[in-house]
Amino acid sequence: MNTIEQILKKELKLSDDMCSRFLELVETKHLKKKELFVQQGKVCYSLGIIESGVLRSYIEKDAVEFIKDFYFPGSIVVSYGSFLTGEPSIGSIQALEETYLITLSRSSYGQLLQESSEWFKFGKYISDSLLIKKCRRETSFLMDNAFERYKLLLKTYPQVEQHLSQYYIAAYLGIKPESLSRLKSLNIGLWTILFRLATFVNAIEI
Repeated sequence: MNTIEQILKKELKLSDDMCSRFLELVETKHLKKKELFVQQGKVCYSLGIIESGVLRSYIEKDAVEFIKDFYFPGSIVVSYGSFLTGEPSIGSIQALEETYLITLSRSSYGQLLQESSEWFKFGKYISDSLLIKKCRRETSFLMDNAFERYKLLLKTYPQVEQHLSQYYIAAYLGIKPESLSRLKSLNIGLWTILFRLATFVNAIEI
């Protein structure tokens, strides 16, 4: 089952006919590394579902970039406020490696909503997914220290260190790259201690 079918059939319980209708309207988009999917100050005319690759969303102010989030295969990627209202996006979305997405245009999305109220399930799925990610990130910044934010990032995106540079990860965590190096050493040391403890316990039980 591919990503689209996973969302439409398994998550939203939509019929085969509705899935076929969705596939009639979507397009495949290829982004090269560093190519923009959405540009800050421009209207977001499409939402995407990532088939392969990684993207980041960020806001640029006074030549400084503030990373909002990362997006991996299976993620919905969109500047949602701009997509819904037609107003300029407050941030950009950029491919961090070669990326393929399934995209649905703003006009096609509106067309689906007019065709059947069942498609509001898809709209709710998008808004719920984005809101949950936003709340988790904001709560982490308010409640967690840098090491706890780093552990949450690894839990949320286990493959993050295979795809992203230390610079991007540090920027996402709100710390400097050298601070991230110390956190990584601390994390490795913690897992080493836990592994040795587990080995010791198993030896006693035997």
